[in-house]
Amino acid sequence: MKKLTIQTRVLLLALVPVILLTALLTTYNLNQASNIGDQAVATFSQDMEASKRQELQNYLQLAKSSIQHLYEQPGSANDPEVREQAWEILRQLRFDDSGSAGYIFAYDTSGVNVMHGVKPALEGKNLWDFQDPNGKYLIRELVEAARSGGGFVAYGWEHPKTGQIAPKLGYAELLPEWGVMIGTGFWVDGLEAQVAHMESSVDQSLGGAVFGSVTTSVIALAIIVFLALVVVRGIIRPLKSAVTAMNGIASGDGDLTQRLDASSRDELGHLATAFNSFADQVHGLVERVRGSAVTLKETSDELNAVMSEAGQGVERQKSESDQVATAMNEMTAAAQEVAGNASEASDSAGHAMAQVNDAQGVVHQAIEVIGGLSEQVEQGVAVIEKLGTDSGQIDRVLEVIREIADQTNLLALNAAIEAARAGEAGRGFAVVADEVRTLASRTQQSTQEIQQTIERLQQGAADAVKLIGTIREQSEATVEETRQVNDGLHRIAEAVHSITDMNAQIASAAEEQTSVSDTINQNVHEIVAISEQTADGTRRADEATRRLNELAGELTEEVSRYRV
Repeated sequence: MKKLTIQTRVLLLALVPVILLTALLTTYNLNQASNIGDQAVATFSQDMEASKRQELQNYLQLAKSSIQHLYEQPGSANDPEVREQAWEILRQLRFDDSGSAGYIFAYDTSGVNVMHGVKPALEGKNLWDFQDPNGKYLIRELVEAARSGGGFVAYGWEHPKTGQIAPKLGYAELLPEWGVMIGTGFWVDGLEAQVAHMESSVDQSLGGAVFGSVTTSVIALAIIVFLALVVVRGIIRPLKSAVTAMNGIASGDGDLTQRLDASSRDELGHLATAFNSFADQVHGLVERVRGSAVTLKETSDELNAVMSEAGQGVERQKSESDQVATAMNEMTAAAQEVAGNASEASDSAGHAMAQVNDAQGVVHQAIEVIGGLSEQVEQGVAVIEKLGTDSGQIDRVLEVIREIADQTNLLALNAAIEAARAGEAGRGFAVVADEVRTLASRTQQSTQEIQQTIERLQQGAADAVKLIGTIREQSEATVEETRQVNDGLHRIAEAVHSITDMNAQIASAAEEQTSVSDTINQNVHEIVAISEQTADGTRRADEATRRLNELAGELTEEVSRYRV
């Protein structure tokens, strides 16, 4: 099983159950169809036989009905003439029997033929012991069937058309008053032919069903095979792509640019996503290694050059050691001079520190004065804004007065109209109304003048607010600049203090430098010895650098095999 490919496994998994299930269902359906066909044939045979029996029984009932009036006459049992009339009627009766003439016959209970529809020569003969070609005592069984209330008897007889023994079905009933059995029969070979035809039709239908079932199964199997191949191809193609990509990475070319299609959301999509992530990591790793190899190569080259320069520097160091001793003597004298200058600089820094402290005091006073001015400006802004608010309230009161004046003017006008209607009696009232209207007009005019004055006052207050706002902004800017000046003075003080400390340190360092210079002179000779040791180490380091350069070249060559 392990040697089979995934494609073969999936196809087997898809096809084997389908083939087995199809075979089982086909076998089951064929058995069911065969059983149904057998039942249909049996039912058809039973129905046809029942139909024939009923037809035969109807013929005999018709014959009995035709002689019923004679049979029921009083004394007919002992009247030969009446019975002969009845036999004559029955001799004339015929019915279709599969293309031949069907007839009626009559026997007494001892087997003597008393009437025969087609063979009068048999009348008067005792056929009690007569047997059909199959050895059946035909007359005996017909008489027994008639005595039992009427019944059917199957027997064989020579067919007049074919001359062959063919099956017939007889039916007999008893005329008890006359002691006579009357009966009839017809061929049933047509029934067997119909049943055989039915069986043939069922077999043909069953064969067609088998063919259709097999054809359907084959078509379904072909469709399933096609779908299985499509599904398997959808599974195998990503796997083959993954294998190809992995082989590309593992081969000599080392192609790290290949990626798989990870658009699907199934396990293959997850595999492709994981592979792409792995390839990205390897790609990044190779790029970093390549960069590191290049950097290592460049560094080794630089190190080689540095080591060469270091060797030259060591040689120069030997020759310059004497010069260092001379320079140290000169540095000792310079250090003593620096110590004197540092002392003078310390005194100057102390004087500058005192002046900076005085300037900081003046700046603090200026900040306090400007702060008080800013608070007063804020109060002035609040007062002017209150004035603007009160002016607005006065404006609303004037609006009410204006509305009252308008209403008064309207009422005065109505009063004048009513006084005019009153004539002479309303003249005094008209004068009063005119005065009221005049007063209302003056009130409106005064209200407008007051409103204009208030508007000018509000505009002035607004301008004052703007001006004070500008003053406040300038005050704040002045305060900020003053603070910056104070900060600058503070930094200057700190710098002066630092200079003082540094001067002290320089003086101390100069003194220490004088003592250290002597020590350096002693150490210069030791440096010469160390320089010789350094030269030897430089030669060994140069050899190691060349080896490192070779390794960097090999690493670069290995990494360059991968295509990124």
